[in-house]
Amino acid sequence: MKRVPLFPILSIFLCFTWFACERVRPDTNPEDVGISDVPDVIVFFPPNGPGDNGYLDKVLSSVSRFSTEHPGTVRIVQMTEETIDYLGGDLLLTAVEWMIMSDTHTDTTLAVFVGAEFKDMLYQSEAPEGRMKVLLVEDESIGAPEWLHTCKIERYGACYLSGAMVAQQRAIIIAAMPGNHTLDSSIEGFKKGYGSVKGREVDSVYYLANDYRGFTMQVKARTIVDSIQTSGIRDYYTVFPLAGAANIGVYNGLHEATWTQVIGMDNDYSPISDNIPFSINVGIDHLIYDYLEQWHTSRYLPKRRVEGLGSEYIEIIFNETWNSTNLFYDWEDENIEFNEGDWDIVLRSEFWQRRYDRFINEAIEEEKKYAKH
Repeated sequence: MKRVPLFPILSIFLCFTWFACERVRPDTNPEDVGISDVPDVIVFFPPNGPGDNGYLDKVLSSVSRFSTEHPGTVRIVQMTEETIDYLGGDLLLTAVEWMIMSDTHTDTTLAVFVGAEFKDMLYQSEAPEGRMKVLLVEDESIGAPEWLHTCKIERYGACYLSGAMVAQQRAIIIAAMPGNHTLDSSIEGFKKGYGSVKGREVDSVYYLANDYRGFTMQVKARTIVDSIQTSGIRDYYTVFPLAGAANIGVYNGLHEATWTQVIGMDNDYSPISDNIPFSINVGIDHLIYDYLEQWHTSRYLPKRRVEGLGSEYIEIIFNETWNSTNLFYDWEDENIEFNEGDWDIVLRSEFWQRRYDRFINEAIEEEKKYAKH
């Protein structure tokens, strides 16, 4: 085993928020039920962590479900910004090995890193000693070291489909940061789908920050939503949110933005507003659970796995109560300038089903092309 200096290890413990996902009765002796002090799985969350009511909360729910079914097998580590900035991947993986290994227990743990925030750190690391496996979630695996396992739900096709579906009106994108592959491919997909209808262009792409801190900037996201419609005129906008927990600021802005609608992201947000026409539901909870179960039963993981539009892991969910306030009118002619007669034709959620049916096959094919480039 590698020798680990004491000071970095203490620093890591001070930077981590570590808690266990165990479901053991208070009167249960772990030795009696065979619960090991060493976990089968350690899950590392990025600094913004669960609480986004979306992607990361779904990951947490799948981990909690797994730990309930397999008591004593999971630990969760909440990384802080200081930890990410300070540590290199080699030191982090060495520390993980140091924490889990003993003379009699050396090779049974899976380390799961959730989010692209960990990519650079892991790509620059050496392979961990022993047979510990490392899984990076939300990575395309291009240039990944041989020892690193990756999985991802590709959003390009779903974003292309969304862009084409809303191309009758003006649109903006609010993203957490530039340079994140998942966000970049989502932006590219939405813009490509939007432009497939008469060559239209998205009004603006707003970045909340230059790094992963943008995923937590709810106030700034809300400010952008408030700013796009200040004149009070009938001018329809769609906001496409790609900002993690900061998306909450976008959804909160719907309460004041009369002519604005927002596409739900990662989860079904239909219950929170009638100005959400549909949501892109990302089944990362199901994918993570599949991985944990496979690891628990076989100790085997695929090298790379990517799921996308047309699979069971990503779908469009329509809001059946969309436009209950009768603010959105006929877009069937796809004109930016509406005729007065169009305002007499109030749209319902069936409108989005027709748009979906029109573009779904095209979007699937475009995602396949994107995957090859």
